[in-house]
This record gives sequence, C-alpha cells and structure tokens, in this order.
Amino acid sequence: MTAFQALARKWRPRSFSELVGQEHVVRALRNALESGRLHHAYLFTGTRGVGKTTIARILAKCFNCETGLTAEPCGTCAACRDIDGGRFPDMLEVDAATNTKVEEMRELLDNAQYMPVSGRYKVYIIDEVHMLSRSAFNSMLKTLEEPPEHVKFILATTDPQKVPVTVLSRCLQFGLRPMPRELIADRLAHILGEEGIPFEAPALALLAQAAQGSMRDSLSLLDQAVAFGGGRVRAAEVGDMLGTVERQALLGVLQALARQEGGALMRLAQEMAERGLSFDRALQELAVMLHDLALMRAVPGQEVVEDQAALAALAPCWDDPTLQLLYQIAVQSRKDLPLAPDEGAGFRMALLRMLAFQPGTAPSFPAAERSPRADPKAEAPAAAAPAPAQRGEPPADSRPRGVPPSFDDWPGMVQRLSGAGMAHELARHSEMVRYADGALHLLVDAEHRHLLPYKEKLRTALEAMLDADLRLAIDVGPATGQSLAAVEGKENAERQRHAEASIKNDPFVREVTESLGGKLVESTIKPGNGQDQGEHR
Repeated sequence: MTAFQALARKWRPRSFSELVGQEHVVRALRNALESGRLHHAYLFTGTRGVGKTTIARILAKCFNCETGLTAEPCGTCAACRDIDGGRFPDMLEVDAATNTKVEEMRELLDNAQYMPVSGRYKVYIIDEVHMLSRSAFNSMLKTLEEPPEHVKFILATTDPQKVPVTVLSRCLQFGLRPMPRELIADRLAHILGEEGIPFEAPALALLAQAAQGSMRDSLSLLDQAVAFGGGRVRAAEVGDMLGTVERQALLGVLQALARQEGGALMRLAQEMAERGLSFDRALQELAVMLHDLALMRAVPGQEVVEDQAALAALAPCWDDPTLQLLYQIAVQSRKDLPLAPDEGAGFRMALLRMLAFQPGTAPSFPAAERSPRADPKAEAPAAAAPAPAQRGEPPADSRPRGVPPSFDDWPGMVQRLSGAGMAHELARHSEMVRYADGALHLLVDAEHRHLLPYKEKLRTALEAMLDADLRLAIDVGPATGQSLAAVEGKENAERQRHAEASIKNDPFVREVTESLGGKLVESTIKPGNGQDQGEHR
C-alpha cells in the first residue's frame, strides 16, 4: 500500500517551469542563471505559502545540477534527486525560528570555508531569517558580505522589517506577491484533474478565497475538502467546512437594508448564528458586495464576478456617499468583532449601524418583492383610530378630492418626515408652491440650494409615506418664510424674546442689577423646555 502524501508536498514545483505565479522573480533568476551573473546572497520575502522555500530549493538545483549551471535543472541526476529528497550534503536548510543563538550560527558558518563534498556550490537556505538574534546577525555579517566563491546564501522571511539593514544591503532582494484567486483556482482544478477527483468550480473559488493568496494553504484546504466530501469536492460541502456565508443570504441582508427592515435583518443574523456561520467572513463578503455595488454605480456597464443581476437591481437603492459609508462600517466592524461580547452581537451591531446611518429612505421595491413588514398598509391595524391632526390639519372629509393628506399643511407633513436624513433638511427649508395631478412643486431659497442633490431622496420618502406615485419639481428663488425651518425660526425667536422679557422683569433679577450693580448677560438666556413658560435656564 502506497503511503499517502499531502497534496502540498506531492505537487510542490520542482522547476521554474512548474512554478505557478511569481513571474517577476522567475524571469530575473532565469536571466541571471543564463548569463552567469550570480549573486552570493538572495533574500526572498512574502507572506506564507507563496513559494519562498520552493524557489530557494529550485535555485539550489540550478546551482548544482550535474548538467551544468542552468535555469532548467534536469531533475533526474543524483544532485537534483538528493535536493528534492532533502539529503544533498552541500545544501543546508536551517529554520532560524529554532536556531536563533549566536553559537549555532557560528558553527554553521565555520563549515562554510570548506569546499563542497559533491556539488558545485554549498547552499545555505535560512528560513524565517528575521527570527535570528542580533548577535547571530552580527556573526554572519562578514561571511555574508565576502563569502567564499563556493558558497551561496538564500534567505527567506515573512517579515523583512525585522531584518537589520546591514543584512538587507548585502542581499539581492525579491518580494513574492500573494497569488491571485483565479490563479489558485486554476491550479487546484489542474491538480484535481490529474488526481482524478471530481469537483465543482464554485468549490474551488471558495477554497481560493479562503487561502488568502497562499498556494500552500489552498492545497492544505483542498486535502481537507477531499476528506470532508468523501472523495469529491462540492461547493455546498466546502461552504459548510469553511463556515462560508452564502451570497444569497447576504443579498437578503442588503435587500433588508434597502427597505430599512430592522426585524428582517435581525432574523437573518439569527439564522446565520444557528447555522454556525462565520460572522467575520460575512462582514468580509458584505464589504465585497458593497464594493461591487459602488463600482457598478461609478462605472456604468462594469461587470462584477458574481450576482450581476441581483446587484444591478440593488444599485439604485443608495447614492454613492451612502455606499461608501456602508462599506466603511463593514470593514471597521470586522476589527471590532474581537472586542464585542460575542461575534453574533458584533455582527448585529454592524447591521444596526448600517441601518441607523443610512441618510434618507430607500426606494420602494415592486409590490411582488416587498414583504408585508415593509407595506405601510399591512402595518396599520384595520380598526386603528385615525391619527390626530398635525398643526391644525383639517379633517380628511374636508380636503378637496385628489389632494394627498397633509399637502394643505406642508410644514406639518414635513414634521412627519423626521428621520429622513438630508432629504428631511431639504424639506424643512422648502415651501410648497402648488400640487396638481400628482406633481408637487416646491421652492427653496438660494441659501439652501446645496440640498438639491437630495431631491430624489425626498421624492422617494414622500412616496413611501403616502404610498402613492409622485412627481417632484424644486425651484430656487426668494422664499416667503413659509417653510418649516422659517416657521420654527420665528417660533424660537418669539420664545427667546419672551424668555428675555421674563428674566428682565423678574423681581429678584431687578433687585440684583439695580441694588448690587449686577449685569445681565442676555446671551446666556435660553428658553426652557418645560410646560411653564416662566421656567428658563
């Protein structure tokens, strides 16, 4: 029975032609080997699993292949086979994380002066070199700067910031990049095809995303997925294994946000918690979808990777600033998850923040898509008592036919729009000119014309409140003081005058000012909030 070998080891590239990605590094090394311009020390940097040690071993084979110094080692000679098997006597691979002491480094370098046993060069591969102590770094500086002709150093690290600049300056540096998702998925598909393992393409996309740019991590996850699926790699099983949140569930979250349905958001969050899904991944994928929405709005016709039609339907629900805000909430909430009482609470608070900070009311969905909770008619009980009249509003039976409720009292209607964000501010500073045949005409002073971009939000907010279609036109011109803001300003000014008069005529205040020479600072007088108009602060 053949011993099982992990896919990450079995499919480790053994030549530059088998290496996937990192073309910028491979090209430089190939050219150097073909021209014979060999440096004595190389430093490979990059995140885990991107090929640092793999390239180091391939480079060691290029130095010592029996066919000669070449960019394409044969892979069949004794030197190539021994290097692949980790038993080549002239290649020393050291893990700096467990060999940090200066004594160990000195012992290693003492052997550098001796000629190779069987190869062309002695190759020292030092992995995670940033873990060496400062004394160990100092002990290798001289050898690293002027090594014997038969010695090559290949250093690898995930954290080059911790490597002393004196070492960095003596090395030829190559930065390895994280692997693109598409490249990882293609590589996984190739390996599964060679192994004869059935798979679904969406499952490989999930594995590539979870690997976060690491080819080694993707192969380890692939091994796990094959075992989890009983010899098959299916998207549903990979999603369960990774705790991935289906995009359909997140589309439901975005739709509930668009309708401003807090109850639906909490139900979706509870369903995710019951299924044991990762809330960190949910916020990550939600940020990706918000990014796609912003991209579709900024670049019309732009195609995204998944759910093009569903996202296109959601794109008109928010303006560009709101999408940017929702994206920032999703990104920042991932950082807050470890500080939350638990991940579920942190995720729910993120959704509530998105709900709370949406300026304005989202456009209504078609009747077939709106849930009963979003329907104003469904929310009101059939036998509910009529709402009290606002600001002297006449009874409903005295309104002319065809005039929507409260349009004959525009300031009173604007008060009912509270909570609609900047659309509400536009309404507060607007005066009603006329309403006829479903068309509402408003007037706004030039001082507040900066609020005009929120005209469409105001229209949708009014339609949602009235449950009726509406055309809205807003002109800029001299106001007559009939807007809600102007009316409230007059009322506030009158209350201020009343408060100042009450304070000035108060017997105690008059005695203090007249007898004791006190001075009344009028700017400190504010109208009280109590029922008693004589109460001031």
